[in-house]
Amino acid sequence: MAGKFFEPYIPDAADPFDARKAAHLLRRAGFGAPPAEIAAAVTKGLDETIDDLFAAAEDEEQEFERTFNQIGGRFVNAGDTGVCQAWWIYRMMTTRVPLREKLALFWHGHFATGIQKVGDTQLMLQQIDTFRKLGFGSLRELVLAVARDPAMIVWLDGESNVKEHPNENFARELMELFTCGIGSYTEHDVHEAARAFTGWHRSGSQFAFVPDVHDTGTKTLLGRRGKFGGEDVIDLLMEHPATAKFLARKLLRFFAAPDPAADVLAEAAELYDRTQLNTRLFLRELFHSRYFFSEACRRSRIASPAEFVIGIARTLNLRQPALDLVGQINPMGQELLAPPNVKGWDGEEKWINSTTLAARMTYARSIPDMNASDNRFNPHFPAEELVAADNKSPADIVEKLVQALFQGEVSNENRLEFEKFLLAGDEGPQPESFRDDDGFRAMKVRQLVGVMIALPEFQAY
Repeated sequence: MAGKFFEPYIPDAADPFDARKAAHLLRRAGFGAPPAEIAAAVTKGLDETIDDLFAAAEDEEQEFERTFNQIGGRFVNAGDTGVCQAWWIYRMMTTRVPLREKLALFWHGHFATGIQKVGDTQLMLQQIDTFRKLGFGSLRELVLAVARDPAMIVWLDGESNVKEHPNENFARELMELFTCGIGSYTEHDVHEAARAFTGWHRSGSQFAFVPDVHDTGTKTLLGRRGKFGGEDVIDLLMEHPATAKFLARKLLRFFAAPDPAADVLAEAAELYDRTQLNTRLFLRELFHSRYFFSEACRRSRIASPAEFVIGIARTLNLRQPALDLVGQINPMGQELLAPPNVKGWDGEEKWINSTTLAARMTYARSIPDMNASDNRFNPHFPAEELVAADNKSPADIVEKLVQALFQGEVSNENRLEFEKFLLAGDEGPQPESFRDDDGFRAMKVRQLVGVMIALPEFQAY
């Protein structure tokens, strides 16, 4: 039975599922959407829109796989980190089911593993694919797959974990960062868990259990005693009451609000436990909840670099090579496949400093110049999809852009400033040029979009 925060939001005439709520859902469960997609979600309604978020889309997955297999090694060097980052960005930009990529991004930050030590893009992409395939379901199955994942084994020195000299790196991070969190285990538990994972090695790109170096002795772990192996440790951690709370908090921070209140967190932990740590069931309840659509959640997060850039690309329907976007996202502080350490990215206010903010503004201000005209290959921002070329009303143009980018959540004062911007020329207001000069008007509309997405309000996700 859902509590007060996770009771279902039921749209009605007084509180409809409108463009603001639909855009909020599509931002958090994906990377934003153009006005037409938001309008379609409103028409379909909340239930059908949420169903679409969790669609399997096996045909799309097969097409992505075929495409990468065709270009890898023939058109692009799939051993190059930048190429693989671009491939993931391309998927984020073009997928019909963005929640799959959004959740893979969440797990990538949670089970942070980096190419800088793994040194093999195949292993990194294989791990991201594991997040896509298992990230929606049972936490136990996902954690077990991660424990057997060759990239993780390299990242946390699993191949040096043998019975004569247990390596505690994976066991420690499994408890501290992946499941129950600091304060929920002892140093002795870490040592005993490391013994249980001895022999969990790899053979190339596959998991390999080496029985000769596995410690089969009795272990005492989390108050239990037995001849535990790695799977047993994972089972014990899934039963640990701190695990549901630890994961629920991270899911809330990523999908709902950056600092959930204690009573919200308690209810979320109870929900995650009640779903038997099933992430799909938890997220469906979250996306249906009154809490998710409350003021505590809406535009409460700071967009990560990937969310910011991919969100702009999807919202504006940009045509821009994914390789170009690698060069935009990385300076903002989020190198995909290369998190800074085992904790992943800190996120929120840590995304913003003088260097990374400058990179965000540089990208935002580059959007107006993406005007390929009749060239169907160059980067292009189809501004006419937001504002008709023959629209000569500054107030109407501003309103259309405000609705497209902010779903109307802009002050009247800012609206007036936007109108003034449209009419401003090098030598003061030029209303006649705006009315009569199609080129001037088109330029100003494009520039205004760049101004809007550079605003602090647009960083609020």
